[in-house]
Amino acid sequence: MPRNRPGALRSARRTPGPRVREEPPPARIPGLSARTSLAIHRAERLAVSWYSPGAIGAALRRYRAFLHPPGRRPRYPRAAYCSGCPGCALDDVREARDALAEILPALPHRARAELQRVLTPLDRRYLLCTLPDPLAGPAEPWWHRRLALGVEGW
Repeated sequence: MPRNRPGALRSARRTPGPRVREEPPPARIPGLSARTSLAIHRAERLAVSWYSPGAIGAALRRYRAFLHPPGRRPRYPRAAYCSGCPGCALDDVREARDALAEILPALPHRARAELQRVLTPLDRRYLLCTLPDPLAGPAEPWWHRRLALGVEGW
């Protein structure tokens, strides 16, 4: 009895026509691999927090922009004027760092390690560019225990 070739069996199981994505692939976050960007995008979709697609990429861009200004003067984080809404909350660099810290446990091991490798030099620069706040409570994360100045926006 003749036998069917494996390729013929596989082609019989396939549905006709090309596969179509329901949504376009997410934009790649600069400085991260495509695999990590995809993992972050998936974690944003599954998170119960306020994250919308692209929020972590925006938080990372905001954190980098705060840390790479021209000059060597001390930097002072500013509170967001409208910290309640997700779009304006990232005006405060500390909220952007909060978002990056919150997404880390939701990522797979490789993606978490890669994001942590990107954050480590940025955190070191944040410590060098900002001044410690002697009145800050010890219960807050270390990036909130830095001197801040006023309100940003409006």
